[in-house]
Amino acid sequence: MADVAVSKSVGSQGSAQGLTGSLWTISWRNVFRNKRRTWLTVAAIVFGCFLVSGMRSYQAGMYKQLLEISTEQYPGHADVIHVDYENDQKLEQTVRGATELMRSIEANPDVVGVAPRVMTSSLFSQGEKSYGGMMIGVDFDREALLFNFFARLAEGVLPVDRNEVVIGKVMARNLDIGLGDDVVVLGSQKEGGVAALVLKVSGIFSSGNQDYDRSFAFARLPTVREAYGLGDEVNALTLRLTDIYDADRVVSQIAAEVPDNVSVRGWREIVPETYQAIRLDDLAGQATLVLITVLVLFSIANTFSMMVLERTREFGMLLALGMRPWAIIRQVQIEGMVICLIAVTIATILNTALVYIGLVVGIPVPPEINETFGDFYFMFPERFYPAFSWEGLLLGPVVFFLGIQFAALIGALKILWLKPVTAMRSD
Repeated sequence: MADVAVSKSVGSQGSAQGLTGSLWTISWRNVFRNKRRTWLTVAAIVFGCFLVSGMRSYQAGMYKQLLEISTEQYPGHADVIHVDYENDQKLEQTVRGATELMRSIEANPDVVGVAPRVMTSSLFSQGEKSYGGMMIGVDFDREALLFNFFARLAEGVLPVDRNEVVIGKVMARNLDIGLGDDVVVLGSQKEGGVAALVLKVSGIFSSGNQDYDRSFAFARLPTVREAYGLGDEVNALTLRLTDIYDADRVVSQIAAEVPDNVSVRGWREIVPETYQAIRLDDLAGQATLVLITVLVLFSIANTFSMMVLERTREFGMLLALGMRPWAIIRQVQIEGMVICLIAVTIATILNTALVYIGLVVGIPVPPEINETFGDFYFMFPERFYPAFSWEGLLLGPVVFFLGIQFAALIGALKILWLKPVTAMRSD
């Protein structure tokens, strides 16, 4: 029936517009001549779109959550430091005028808040035991508001008195001290003098990071500044942003306003190992999705090639009636387009629904993982949520729409070499 309809259409209308309209009508009917093959092809495309768009949304959401959790514990989304501090980490490499600079940075609408920190290597002693570590002066109110490092102490409370300190559980074990005990801290002042402190342990933290737990001790910022001979200066201003993925843009904005001897870093420079791990996993995921996409498209190209083979007699009759080969190829292309439009419509609806459900409900992390990694509470959230974006949602449909048009073209090119008489005699 397809050849009769096309011949009537060509003969009665005799125009490109009429032929195109008829091709759309015939293509729509041809799509459902073999319903089983059509729906299998649609299912393959829907599956491919789900992997490319739906799974990528969940993967992107997981990456963002892991980044947020790891950087919000202590490192921060970005920081402001002296240009030489990253390599040398000496006390004298400070950012001056910290109070005014903090006000300027917090005026940026993309900055949630800023936490000032003074960090210097020191010697911690109790009795005959001494260990090296990092003395860190912080504003505990800002730290608790912006970061979750002190959200759960293993023992005790945060310092209230100026002569109190919080230390890691490994340091406490090495020094054999507990809550209420005194620890002597010795270091060098900015101008070369001796900094000496006797601090009472008010709390012990357990971050799950052995380096932190072994080396870090936190005291009130004014106490550390006074002991180490610092004025209105800090070694780092640690930032939390409204969106961690805006870090590059915010860093550029702040870098344009700070003095030349000050450097502004984003989370990629602060925690490069985390960035590299996520980037590597992301590349592996992308490679897998590309491979699956290519396999699906090859399968669809084979489907169209078999379809052309099965309809050789029909196409030979159309050629005998005067229809040009490229018009027949265009008809096959339109059939592929119709199948793809059906598939991507279904896929987009399903992906949107799945992502929406994920945003509302999330994917729970198995309790076994949380129990196994109980000390690493900052690494695993209770639930993972996808990251919704129209760009990601439409990526799969666009890729498969273009890919299927190419696959249909490859499968239909053999029509150019069909001989009407030979084709009509084929079984």
